[in-house]
Amino acid sequence: MNVTQKEMINNNIKIAEYKLTQHKVQGVKSTLDVFQVAQLMDTIKYGDAVKRPQNSSIFYNISAN
Repeated sequence: MNVTQKEMINNNIKIAEYKLTQHKVQGVKSTLDVFQVAQLMDTIKYGDAVKRPQNSSIFYNISAN
């Protein structure tokens, strides 16, 4: 892994930590839902090992037949 990839991963982790801190401070007024918080926690815990889901159409396989 090169330096820029490591920096990007570290930046993502720092951003996730910041968002979670803001979520904790805001309490019930936070706009994050449970799934977003879980994703941020996974980003912090696993770093670059977290795979982002791909946004692909469910109709792709149907049209490929």
